[in-house]
Amino acid sequence: MNIQSPALSDTLAAEYVLGTLHGAARRRFEQLLYAHPSLRQAVADWERRLNRLTVASPAVAPPPTVWRNLEQRLFPVPIRRPWWDSLPFWRGLALAGVLAAILVIAPQLVPPPTAEATFAAIRSAQNDVLWTVARAADGQLHVSNLRPMKIPHDQNCLLWLKTGDGPPVMLGVLPDDGSARTLTMPASLTHPVQDGELWVTMQPAAKATPPARPAYQARWQVL
Repeated sequence: MNIQSPALSDTLAAEYVLGTLHGAARRRFEQLLYAHPSLRQAVADWERRLNRLTVASPAVAPPPTVWRNLEQRLFPVPIRRPWWDSLPFWRGLALAGVLAAILVIAPQLVPPPTAEATFAAIRSAQNDVLWTVARAADGQLHVSNLRPMKIPHDQNCLLWLKTGDGPPVMLGVLPDDGSARTLTMPASLTHPVQDGELWVTMQPAAKATPPARPAYQARWQVL
C-alpha cells in the first residue's frame, strides 16, 4: 500500500469513510492511520465533505408500522394459559404452534429496505476530487465544489447526465468557488439518475448545447 502517493491516499481515505474499504485492506489502513498524519487529515477532509451532504439531505422517518412491530416483538402481551396447558404434551404442542406463527408473521415484521443513496466524485486528470454529487431521497442533487477553480468569467461548469444513446441532459450549473448548492432535476428527464453517467463541460450557460465529449466525467457509487 503506497501511501506516499497523494492520489492513492485520497482514494483510500474516501473508500474508508464511505465504507467500501473492506477486510484486510481496511484493517491495514486503520493501522497506518496512527503513524501517518497525512492519512488522518485525508480521512477528516472526507468526513467533513460527506457531513455537508448529510446536513443538506432531508431526514427520512421509518413507517409507524415498524415501531409497532418492534414493540410487539420486544414487549409481547402475556397470554393467560388454562390449567391443562401445564401438561408436557400440551405445552410442547403450544410451543410448536407459537413457532409456526412466528415463521408466518416474521416476514411482515421486517421493515422495508431503505432506499440506496447514490454518490459520485468527479475528479481531475490528476485524480483530485473537484466535485461531489449526492442524490437525495427527494430526487434533488446536492453538489459541492471541493477545490476552487479559476474559470473564465464568461464560462460556467455545467453538469450533464448521459444515458443510453440519447444526447446528454443538462442538470444545472456547478459551483466553482468552493461552495455547495442544490440542483433541482429537470422535468424533461425520463431516465433514472443513477442509470446514467455524469459529464462536466465548460461553456457559456446561456448557449449551452449538448457536448460531444465531457471535460470531466464520473460514475455513480451506491452508499
